[in-house]
Amino acid sequence: MTSIDFIIKTYELLNSQDYRITFSPAKNKNWMLLCNNHFIGGLFDEALYFVYTEAASQLLDNPPAVYKGYSTQAQHKMLLIPLEKAMDLLVVTYKEKFDWANFVCDISSHFTANRKYPEHIINTYEMFVVFLRFCYEKELLVLNPLDKNNRILYMNYKNQDLTDSGKLVFTDLMIDWFTYTDRTNKIDNTKMLEKYYLKILQKNQILD
Repeated sequence: MTSIDFIIKTYELLNSQDYRITFSPAKNKNWMLLCNNHFIGGLFDEALYFVYTEAASQLLDNPPAVYKGYSTQAQHKMLLIPLEKAMDLLVVTYKEKFDWANFVCDISSHFTANRKYPEHIINTYEMFVVFLRFCYEKELLVLNPLDKNNRILYMNYKNQDLTDSGKLVFTDLMIDWFTYTDRTNKIDNTKMLEKYYLKILQKNQILD
């Protein structure tokens, strides 16, 4: 659990004109951290974590990485970040992860994180199939991410793979969907996916 005071403290520490910080709810009253609409870390139990990068690891003298995420199944390799070094580490993390290619997400990382739990991999794969099909049907993705047998064709997504609407919707929708499915185990409830989709459209003022 992460307190509102710690969220405010982190926001005031990191948010700037070049690095716009936002948060999204995660499991157990923790929070995922986004920078310029890119997933970059999280707040877990009153501590700050960034997604793992070589540059940040070196600045921290190569500490052991940990796995954290916005649900039980959606886990990411991360580094614990000392608040006194947070801004410098945000800059190098963002540069390594996003500046080079406008990275959005890597689906394969979810399977790697759950490699010891085959049943989680199966559920996660099926959740992504439902999610990606929905995104393509809503014209959030440029290319169809699935073949005729519903196998995922593309594991890595960049901004160039998203439509203009997709750039505003894709990441938030993915977080909402994974949080919901982790809580309920309902991986094919497209009505709920539609509800989250419309809510995000309204938030971004792109409803007709």
